[in-house]
Amino acid sequence: MISACIHIHTKYSPDSPTEPRDLIKFAKKLNLDVLGITDHYTAKGAVETRKLAKEKGILVLIGQEVKTNYGDVLVFGTEANLSTDFFGLLDKAKSEGLLVILPHPFDVMRKRSAVGVNISAEKLSSAAKKLDAIEVFNSRCFLNTYNKQAEEFADSHNLPGIAGADAHLLEELDNARNTINCGKSEEEVYKAIRGGKVVWRGKRTSVFSYVKRYF
Repeated sequence: MISACIHIHTKYSPDSPTEPRDLIKFAKKLNLDVLGITDHYTAKGAVETRKLAKEKGILVLIGQEVKTNYGDVLVFGTEANLSTDFFGLLDKAKSEGLLVILPHPFDVMRKRSAVGVNISAEKLSSAAKKLDAIEVFNSRCFLNTYNKQAEEFADSHNLPGIAGADAHLLEELDNARNTINCGKSEEEVYKAIRGGKVVWRGKRTSVFSYVKRYF
């Protein structure tokens, strides 16, 4: 069993000040085994964090948060620049064995980045066949109703659910934790997530964390 925090941003995202070195130190204090780094538009943060994490015994998943024409998608397993065409990205990920997770899909307060808000229910259902998991809890969803919708969608389409911290600040790192029934290797983690061998717990980001980002 391992403990993982998925959906983390570093200074390589325009809206996060987090230094990879500080992230590793804090993750060690929290006894996290795995970090899923998903900076906007780039895998640079994940690559740098992985290099620093080796000596600390923490596995870093190389990921990024890609803004497609229908909204955000989390992709793990590649450092390459990825297509911003939603269905094209899903097809590429499927063919290359990449891990694809849909984050905050029904958060209408983040309409431009919420896939489930921007496409029809029919198209989203067809996309579900190409997804590996759904973020059924996102700490930055202001209303838990949006998380409940994601959980219902995952259940109805037989998709595994995970919790996403969506951490932009260090203090948000423990807002979502996934206990995964597998060993500490990238291949095993991806296989376990796809197999639904995840138990999660989460809490929503405090108002103070939002305010701190701007001061």
